[in-house]
Amino acid sequence: MEIRNLSSFMLFLLLFLLLAFICFTSSSNAAHNPLSELPRRRIKRISTPFFQATKTLELAKYVVSLRSRTPRKYFGDNHYCGGVILSRTFIMTAAHCTMDSRKIQHRPRVLLVVAGTPNRLKFYRGRTVNVPVKDIYVPKNFTMFNTNNIALLRLAMELPDNPYIAIASLPTHEPVYNINYTLLGWGRVYKGGPLASSILHVEIKLLDYQTCDDMLHTFKPEMMCAGNLENDLDENPCAGDTGSPLLLNGTVYGIVSYRIGCGSRSLPSVYTNVFAHLKWIDDTMKSVSTRLSSSFNILAANFALLMSATRINE
Repeated sequence: MEIRNLSSFMLFLLLFLLLAFICFTSSSNAAHNPLSELPRRRIKRISTPFFQATKTLELAKYVVSLRSRTPRKYFGDNHYCGGVILSRTFIMTAAHCTMDSRKIQHRPRVLLVVAGTPNRLKFYRGRTVNVPVKDIYVPKNFTMFNTNNIALLRLAMELPDNPYIAIASLPTHEPVYNINYTLLGWGRVYKGGPLASSILHVEIKLLDYQTCDDMLHTFKPEMMCAGNLENDLDENPCAGDTGSPLLLNGTVYGIVSYRIGCGSRSLPSVYTNVFAHLKWIDDTMKSVSTRLSSSFNILAANFALLMSATRINE
């Protein structure tokens, strides 16, 4: 009996000494490993993400969430792009947001625009508006040459007169470079991270064309780039921010096009220059309005003829 107890005690002692040796060795290696001394932190998309009750909510009125028609499990989990309100019936976004990876355009009826809600996961009664998309308009150059990354969405019904919804102005001149603009969106808070629940904004410097052209391999005159390259922070749009607006004083000067700066401290992201596309925007919106007006006039004329025929038969 005593020998058995002694054997159990010796086995326990050996296991204890072995465990103590392993712990000591791991601690010693960590102490001499320079990588263990580095601070553990995640690289964030917006190192200084802001949600200010005054500024963020005021600017959020211009921004919409683009989603598939139905949520997967709960409200807001189907957000995939941003957009900006140009009128009660038109939303501007990136062409990438209207097509799949093969550049096959989505059917309008599978898209939904959500406005008036700064928290993408919450439906606010009396302010959140869900509107289906009626038509999608994309420049031919996007599908042919991968440029002109811009799109217009015509809504199936007008956005209501709502204090939480506002129409952004189109620029009347080229953007001023080397000053800060405000980017808003619900994109991922860092590369590979979760989507933001509340809309966030970041102040980001719009760089001049020559600087962008020198840094990026493929850069066209209808593009812009922006990034806070004077610091080592990662302040760029990430997945979920494509199509989101770059604003200054209620005017939209750019929309997120290529998020190459996400996860990088040395590269800017690319934006579509809205001013460079003013003619296409204006022509598209006018042609749609003219066509709708003509259709209405035809319907009205047919209705008048029908009423006249009814009176004659009576």
